[in-house]
Amino acid sequence: MASEKPLAAPLAEREATGGGDAMVSGSGSVVLPAGVINPAVPIRNIRMKFAVLIGLIQVGEVSNRDIVETVLNLLVGGEFDLEMNFIIQDAESITCMVELLEHCEVTCQAEIWSMFTAILRKSVRNLQTCTEVGLIQQVLQKMSSVDDMIADLLVDMLGVLASYSITVKELKLLFSMLRGDNGIWPRHAIKLLSVLNQMPQRHGPDTFFNFPGRSAAAIALPPIAKWPYQNGFTLNTWFRMDPLNNINVDKDKPYLYW
Repeated sequence: MASEKPLAAPLAEREATGGGDAMVSGSGSVVLPAGVINPAVPIRNIRMKFAVLIGLIQVGEVSNRDIVETVLNLLVGGEFDLEMNFIIQDAESITCMVELLEHCEVTCQAEIWSMFTAILRKSVRNLQTCTEVGLIQQVLQKMSSVDDMIADLLVDMLGVLASYSITVKELKLLFSMLRGDNGIWPRHAIKLLSVLNQMPQRHGPDTFFNFPGRSAAAIALPPIAKWPYQNGFTLNTWFRMDPLNNINVDKDKPYLYW
């Protein structure tokens, strides 16, 4: 459809150079010479979009700046803006991003992880989305093989995620990475200790419901068979409106309903 967005703005703006016939990829998008994406033919699947970007990285046809901008655009489903458009729209894009970063230079990885941590700090919805895809486990499994600079950024991000929510399985995995062998600490184990220090530093309720605006996001109650003869119930709760952007927003302003 003409209304659908191309892969992402930075890549869509690039023009094909050189001769040769265009080819049609398995996704149905037209691939021009040198692997340039034809913006007139949209790619609908988020995993396929990241696969195309990985292909461009492997053949050296995209700069680090374009990689960073394209990844951020894909995460938010449009043009990324740290103040106006920073909500992650598709949970699967997070896993795709982690896979893509294995093909990037260290400096490019560092910039993406730094920006990613920044948008996690700005939105509870982003934190919840990362929790749904098990990002803590994905990152912990890669910690032993990453560069020291990347490890510092990942530890910072893990602290943000763990202070929001961490499962028993993820906590056990974290402890297993602190276990020494013959008196020698595993790689980055000392840095991971700071994650344990950040976990208790949470700001917000211990138990809550999340309504991200998607279908079936609701509190389901059992049917009342003999109203009004059945015993009733009372629900008291605070509602917190997570902002879509940072313009004219009262931070953490709760509303009480009963």
